[in-house]
Amino acid sequence: MISTDTDRSTARRPLLKGGVALLALCATIQAAQASDAAADASADTTAEIFVTASRREESIQKTPIAVTAIGADGIQQQGISTFRDLSGRVPGLLAPKRSTAYTTQTYSIRGIGEIDTYPEPSVAVYVDDVYLARTVGSLYDTPDLERVEVLRGPQGTLYGRNSSAGAIRFITKDPTAEHNLYVSATYGSFDNLDLKARVTGAILPDDKLNAAFSIIRHTRDGWQYSVPLNRDVNDLDLTILRGKLKSQLTHRLTVTLSGDAMFDRSSQSYYTPVNQPDGQTGTGRKTDPDLTWSDTLPYNATNAYGGSLTLQYEIDDHLVAKSMTAYRGIDGPIYYDNDGVTAIKSDSHASFRQWQKTQEFNLNGEFDRLNFVLGLYYFQEWFHNHRLSQSAGATVDNIGTVTHTNNWLRTTSYSAYGQLNYKATDALTLTIGGRWTTDRRKFRNIGQQGTRWGLHDPQEWGYDPDAFFRLYPTGTSASSSFTSFDVTAKPKSFSSFTPKFGLQVEWSPQIFQYLSWSQGFKSGGYDLRTNTVAGSQTPYKPQLLTTYEIGLKTRLFGDLLTANLAVFYNDIKDFQVRATSTAAQGIVTNQLINAGKAASWGGELELATSPAEGLNLSSSISYLKTRYRTFTATLPPNVAGRTTLVGLEFPLSPKWQVAGSANYRLPLAADGAWRIGVDAQYESRRFVDLYNTAQTAVPGQTFVNGTINYTTQDESLTTGIKVSNIFDLRRGQAGGYSPTNAGLYPTYYRAYNEPRMINVFINKNF
Repeated sequence: MISTDTDRSTARRPLLKGGVALLALCATIQAAQASDAAADASADTTAEIFVTASRREESIQKTPIAVTAIGADGIQQQGISTFRDLSGRVPGLLAPKRSTAYTTQTYSIRGIGEIDTYPEPSVAVYVDDVYLARTVGSLYDTPDLERVEVLRGPQGTLYGRNSSAGAIRFITKDPTAEHNLYVSATYGSFDNLDLKARVTGAILPDDKLNAAFSIIRHTRDGWQYSVPLNRDVNDLDLTILRGKLKSQLTHRLTVTLSGDAMFDRSSQSYYTPVNQPDGQTGTGRKTDPDLTWSDTLPYNATNAYGGSLTLQYEIDDHLVAKSMTAYRGIDGPIYYDNDGVTAIKSDSHASFRQWQKTQEFNLNGEFDRLNFVLGLYYFQEWFHNHRLSQSAGATVDNIGTVTHTNNWLRTTSYSAYGQLNYKATDALTLTIGGRWTTDRRKFRNIGQQGTRWGLHDPQEWGYDPDAFFRLYPTGTSASSSFTSFDVTAKPKSFSSFTPKFGLQVEWSPQIFQYLSWSQGFKSGGYDLRTNTVAGSQTPYKPQLLTTYEIGLKTRLFGDLLTANLAVFYNDIKDFQVRATSTAAQGIVTNQLINAGKAASWGGELELATSPAEGLNLSSSISYLKTRYRTFTATLPPNVAGRTTLVGLEFPLSPKWQVAGSANYRLPLAADGAWRIGVDAQYESRRFVDLYNTAQTAVPGQTFVNGTINYTTQDESLTTGIKVSNIFDLRRGQAGGYSPTNAGLYPTYYRAYNEPRMINVFINKNF
């Protein structure tokens, strides 16, 4: 075991210093506030945002957690429709701009997240408070967003499924009695055509039954060209349906029924070989991000669907009970050519089917000096993973390791949670909360693996993993080896109690401060990607996160400036990471392990102001430092030659993130309003893998987007132009590197972000 735990107190000093600085700052700001009251009352101010992050509607400035909220106007002006659009706009949140497929996305908050799309995530994603258990097929687009909230830090005392790193909440609009038809059309680069429609209105009078239905049809030609296929790839083909019914049955009882379905027929991600053409070294040819030599045909049929029933009953003026019942599922086959060249070096066929059932009951209480949330949560999931992976493992092409896994994971979880806030004085509020979680996992894995085996295009075996070893029952030589197993693991339960304590001080109506200590629990389990007997029988342990946080939220200079600051320290025990070997080292290993102890710490500052009529400015900056304090596991052989993680940075953890936006209403003498806007996001260097492999690191990057639009005086029509990635910056957002035993040439590829996109749009309300 390698340890650097002796310097633990040093790592916490930024938090302690930050806390002292915030306390001192309060007194200074409070004195300045008196003079601010005399500021020009006619000046534009930043609009106050109300959120439900704490399970009750309250001003974001009085919410005792680090939360970023983007309202309807900001969503429209910045073109936010999917989770990926939040990348760079929320401090501490990292959402890579490319993934294995368009509707699949991974996240990291404050350095804690996943580089793999299969495990249950540390960052919980909710749509209308319904939890999405997997990131595959989770990237939803919707025309009826009311608000997006990103909560940083453990959220187990308020929400259904435990979220140890944070939560992303998409809140959609409820149907209304007023009849309205909203249509939107966007057309632009690469024949991008995005059509959206939403209709809402009363079916029965007096709010007895209101309904809303929306549909999206989004297609776009590919922005990358496959030389051997002679066609464009990385195209889009999405159809999304959403419906919601809401009934005010009595003045106290409300029932909401919603459902959605998403059909993704876009091509899977195609990758760019760094060495061109076709992975060849020594040609002196510069890498063209828009070229690939992958000859695998597009193969993706991802479906995601679900529905929920919510009953809310106001017991009296102080108590509200709510029941939320939901069912969700995803399924589909997809084939990944993870190298970008004609030779087979790192390909995978994945066929998956998942369903989940959730039931949540909670009780909200609101009294003069006391408010609370109590909840019970039930979660059941079934996941079937059928996968065949081919990895190069020789000095000649198309020979290597073939791994076939067919496994089933069943999870049953019970939780009880609660949080109580007591207002001890008019200024001081105390918080206590806790959560008990018990997860039970059952796992069966059937596996086959051939080494020194011939690698074959999926068309040859009909995209049927079961057919591969029937068609190719022998390897390439006498040194070839074949193993198989059928393991049913012993059912395993994981339980934890995670408390939360905090206090909040309202120094004045414009100055709010909070301190908190909380824990987050990420359950242990069995790895869906494991391809060994030992990995199938041995579960990984739970990950425990302890977070210390102090925050200050202010509205200054006559509410002209909003400034929010948070300083945090995360202490991580039994950190769950994915360790993989490369084919260059022989048998491929891909395993979730518990790495030991780790920590991340830093700070986040958000600013918003309206310094002049019609001008809105916002900015944010976050600083993040990560460290593995001890390492208690064993790493498989890897290209970087790492034997320990101590001294390395977490993946998906840039030290700096800086964002800014400006939106200005032009002072023109015309009916309606002309607005121009620009936003930019900077992200310092980060790593994409566990080993901090230099060849696949993402350099610092800055993306700039802009819009100009016109809205009629009655706000019924908006039209304009949006440009994303104005300066056409191209960066490899992910990648892979294997220099030896990877065929004739090294495996070296990157997944680049999309090029500059220019789109014209028109939105109309009828």
